[in-house]
Amino acid sequence: MDVVSECKAGSGEKNGTRFSACLLFSANALARAITAIGDEEFGRVGLSYSHAYLLSEVINQPGITPSALSDTLYLTPSTINRLVEKLEQKQLVRRESEGKKTLILPTTAGEALQADINDAWNRVGQRYAAAIGETNVCQLTKQVFQAAKSLTGAE
Repeated sequence: MDVVSECKAGSGEKNGTRFSACLLFSANALARAITAIGDEEFGRVGLSYSHAYLLSEVINQPGITPSALSDTLYLTPSTINRLVEKLEQKQLVRRESEGKKTLILPTTAGEALQADINDAWNRVGQRYAAAIGETNVCQLTKQVFQAAKSLTGAE
């Protein structure tokens, strides 16, 4: 029996679509739902959630390199560059050269957003917990991150 058939047989789910036993379909459906919540809450701060993660990391580690951001945020260097450029345009971060290294530093305006970013994270978490339960949020987060690391060979 293949994995999808095994999932269908064990799910007992009667209200799903014919694709609901497919991890690719279900993971993307979950990602869209989670992204909509993140977009809404971080949008109140004027940032996307990706920009908020990056800015928080820069505030937490002033002088972090783009490659370290790439490793920490599991994003490609080109994506990091694009996010940094956008935050530079908003005057929330700045780049400094130190020899051959480029360092990313927060501006005062960027640092001033940290409390609002934290509030947005809290609201996102509260909305997830209200929908699926706090314990489920924690378990699902751990399982999804572990699966992502395994599938990308990042373990």
